[in-house]
Amino acid sequence: MMSRKFGTAADNIIDAKLIDANGRIKDRESMGEDHFWAIRGGGGTSFGLIISWKVKLVDIPEKVTVFNVTRRLEQNVTQLVYKWQHIADKVDDNLLLRIFLRSNIQSPFRRGQRTVHAFFTTMFVGGVDELLHKMQKSFPKLGLVKEDCIEMSWIESILFFAGFPRGTSLDVLQDWNSTTNQEYYFKGKSDYVQHPISINGLEGIWKLYNQLGENSGVELQFSPYGGKLSEISESETPFPHRAGNIFMIEYAVFWVKMENSKRNIAWNRKLYRYMAKYVSKSPRVAYFNYRDLDLGVNNIIGNTSYEQARIWGVKYFKNNFDRLLENFPNLGLLKLNTDGSFTSPTVKAGIYKRGVKRRQRDFTLEVDSLSLVQMINENKCYNYKLLRIIEEVQHLKKLANVKVAIHCSKLHDLQIRIRSGGHDYEGLSYISETPFVLIDLRNLRLISIDTENKTAWIQAGATLGEVYYRIAEKSNKLAFVAGACPTVGVGGHLSGGGFSMMSRKFGTAADNIIDAKLIDANGQIQDRESMGEDHFWAIRGGGGTSFGLIISWKVKLLDIPEKVTVFNVPRTLYQNATQLVYKWQHITNKVDDNLLLRIFLRNSEFPFGGEQRAIYASFTTMFVGGVDDLLHEMEDRFPELGLVKEDCIEMTWIKSILFFAGFPRGTSLDVLLNWNTTTNQRGYFKGKLDYVQQPISVNGLEGMWKLLNQLAVENSGAELEFSPYGGKLSDISESEIPFPHRAGNIFMIDYAVYWGNFEDSQRNIAWCRKLYGYMAKYVSKSPRATYFNFRDLDLGVNNINGNTSYEQAKNWGEKYFKNNFDRLVQVKTKFDPTNFFRNEQSIPPLLSLGHNIW
Repeated sequence: MMSRKFGTAADNIIDAKLIDANGRIKDRESMGEDHFWAIRGGGGTSFGLIISWKVKLVDIPEKVTVFNVTRRLEQNVTQLVYKWQHIADKVDDNLLLRIFLRSNIQSPFRRGQRTVHAFFTTMFVGGVDELLHKMQKSFPKLGLVKEDCIEMSWIESILFFAGFPRGTSLDVLQDWNSTTNQEYYFKGKSDYVQHPISINGLEGIWKLYNQLGENSGVELQFSPYGGKLSEISESETPFPHRAGNIFMIEYAVFWVKMENSKRNIAWNRKLYRYMAKYVSKSPRVAYFNYRDLDLGVNNIIGNTSYEQARIWGVKYFKNNFDRLLENFPNLGLLKLNTDGSFTSPTVKAGIYKRGVKRRQRDFTLEVDSLSLVQMINENKCYNYKLLRIIEEVQHLKKLANVKVAIHCSKLHDLQIRIRSGGHDYEGLSYISETPFVLIDLRNLRLISIDTENKTAWIQAGATLGEVYYRIAEKSNKLAFVAGACPTVGVGGHLSGGGFSMMSRKFGTAADNIIDAKLIDANGQIQDRESMGEDHFWAIRGGGGTSFGLIISWKVKLLDIPEKVTVFNVPRTLYQNATQLVYKWQHITNKVDDNLLLRIFLRNSEFPFGGEQRAIYASFTTMFVGGVDDLLHEMEDRFPELGLVKEDCIEMTWIKSILFFAGFPRGTSLDVLLNWNTTTNQRGYFKGKLDYVQQPISVNGLEGMWKLLNQLAVENSGAELEFSPYGGKLSDISESEIPFPHRAGNIFMIDYAVYWGNFEDSQRNIAWCRKLYGYMAKYVSKSPRATYFNFRDLDLGVNNINGNTSYEQAKNWGEKYFKNNFDRLVQVKTKFDPTNFFRNEQSIPPLLSLGHNIW
């Protein structure tokens, strides 16, 4: 209400502190004048996380004068508003005379006959007598008298304009929650007027007012310019609305019932269209603080061209929009790319319960100057307390908000969950029994391929399908070794190992990592050189989430021929499947390293199939080479399968990804870019895993078939996946990386049970555990080893409060990591001694909360 005398709030900022995109705290001097310019009117959230402002205080008299005079249509409102337009920007700079035009007197929701009311609401930085003199000179038609005016202190005027009754305590200003119980719906827009609206134009507005439905209300706010607002250059700050404007209009429509939303929003847009002839043009400008997505939006995926963004950008910032982009390609959450596009992130929030995703407003993370974290939990029926999903980053330099989340979570002892693909077998990437913050890396998915050096930098939120697609886009003779499911996220998959259909030739994904970038427990970004070899060792198979937040991996790309050969040959028990599986165990880890011959054992065609159950063994194979070499190897090693050339398909490596993912032949490779392909799949799942070091006897296999046939629950199914070892997998030392499953293993078994009805959960999980119990005599011992990427909380968990002894964690830790568990604990102790990065199966440090826990 004093902007005509002192300018905007942004005009009076003289310093600021923010966290930039590199996580550094900057003030005006260190950020530089360009950055400081941008945040004063250009929207601070595009250029960093504002911590604090330093502002200039302005001199005012002990008393100011206010009034609020109401006039109806019957009291010549149209002529008064018309006259007001001619004087509002020219009166004394100490006077700001605002108009609120409403369709009823007291409230947007008051029932009764509609009429338009104009509230002339004014502040004068001075005494009442001087105000009356100036009003008599400039706007006598209003008929202002001394009894309409109130002298008061400036701070009391804040309560007056906020609508509080006289005598209200100033303490109400400290109650940020004063509007919490007000529930209604709202749509707003804004315009700038540079020439007075005609009488006919004003009367057209009143007619539109009368078209508004019941239980709805409208308010137009006419805010005058001139004075200091018009004296400042348009380019002084990004806020460009200066000389040439008479006043600004805010259009606001309010309503109570959600079912009236469409009608009221349509009415607001109709009014906005009607006003087009009376407001600014080329561009039709708007005020950024009255954000309006109708003006245009960025693409949801974040890839937005300059021209697309300029549609809305010039309306808010006029010519300053170009400077906001050109000078700040790397500072904030807007980035101007070399191809003329720029990107912007999104933020989402929700609550997750194991097996169920629900939206819930009761859980929030409040951040105040990096220190205050407050959980509001009014709904006690949920045990899995998600405070906030941070789903934001698209470029490595845009991690400031993630760093803030880490800082605040560490300060207030909140757990962090890190989700890239969301495929954790136990859901630990998105649920917890204690309050936590979820950092969703879905938008951190850039992939940079260097075909000359045969390397790739891959951001942690990318899916395997995206990685494979981008490699094949650059070369048909390079590949990467990782899992067969294209929707799995790179961040977690590589940090746990990463088994591939080419692992017998090239090892695991983790074996082919040559560098990485992560945020450590101190919020610092580290690469291989700066984190050191111990830390780099730990994240390649030891589970990255115990040791930091993985940002990206640098991996080695591998030479492959232009064609590989695949086949999928099913055999039933009636086709001698038992003998074939028994024989397979004796050769599968000894065949040519180019050959990986996997078996999928199922008790139906598909876990949810409705036909009669039978045991199927699907021999699913990839050979890094041509069909003739494959047939020769199979005839030499496994003639019992009876493979013929017609069973085999030669194809490019990238097409083999679609083959093993189960897509029909001819499916476009573009499907690999769709991380959301599993969103509509609904079901429940439990998995476990073992390693086999001696062939399972025929009797042992027949016992498995009997157990598979006991799974007679409708809409349930089981799958056992036998994945062979040998080759490169067995050549690498157990201690080379934390992934220890090397020489001595013939194959690993993944036990998986699926079901469609929640009420069948207990029975199906019990069946899986029964099968696992049965298999104990046939699998590895001391320890009974398992693979970390097939997480299983049945093996043991840490204490919920985070204080877990070494001996307790060793119960499950040695099963995943064998002798490497001790070294992982040592690395954890060195780099995260306070156990900030923790979950139910994270590596514990030797020291916790200041005392030894051994």
